[in-house]
Amino acid sequence: MYIVYKLIKLPYMKKTNIWIIMLLSSVLSFQACSDDDDDDAMTLSSQTFVTEATSGNMLEIQAGAMAVQKAQNAQVKAYGQHMVTDHTQASAEMATVANSKGLTVPTQLTAKHQTQLSTLSPLTGTAFDKAFMNLMVQSHQEQVSLFERASDNVDDGDLKALAINKLPVLQAHLQEAIQLNKGINP
Repeated sequence: MYIVYKLIKLPYMKKTNIWIIMLLSSVLSFQACSDDDDDDAMTLSSQTFVTEATSGNMLEIQAGAMAVQKAQNAQVKAYGQHMVTDHTQASAEMATVANSKGLTVPTQLTAKHQTQLSTLSPLTGTAFDKAFMNLMVQSHQEQVSLFERASDNVDDGDLKALAINKLPVLQAHLQEAIQLNKGINP
C-alpha cells in the first residue's frame, strides 16, 4: 500500500484517504465476486433436474397405481389413474431428452421418494385415500417448484423447454390434488 501511495503522490490526498479508497475498492470487488457466486448457485444442473424430475414422476406413477388398486373413493382411484397416464408420458419424454444429452436417467426412486411411497404401502381404504391425497399435494408442490426452477435456471436449453412445457400440466395436477384433498381430508 505504501508503494501505491508513493506512486500517486497527490498533494491534496492524505495517506488515510488512500487507505479508505483502497479498502472500499476491495469491498466492492469482493461484493462483485460474491454476486457471481450467487448466479452459479441458482443454476440447476441438467443431471440434477433429470434425477429429481424422473424420481418424482416414478413416485407419482407408483403411488397412482396403488391408488387404482387400494383406494376406496372413486375420485381418488380416477386421480391415481390420471397420474399413471400423465406421468408415464412425462417420464418417456424426459428419458428421450436426457438420453440424447448423455445424461443418466434413474431407474429407482430417490431415498426420499422411496420413503414417501413406503408410507402408503400398508394402508387401505379411507386411510389410504387420505394419505395418498396428502402425498399428491406435497409431491406436486415439490415438482412444480422444481420445474419452475428448471424453467429459469437449468443449464440445458432442451431441458429448459421441457420444464416450461410440463409446468402447466403439473400446476393443473396440483390444483386437482388440492381440490380433491379438501373433500378427502376436510
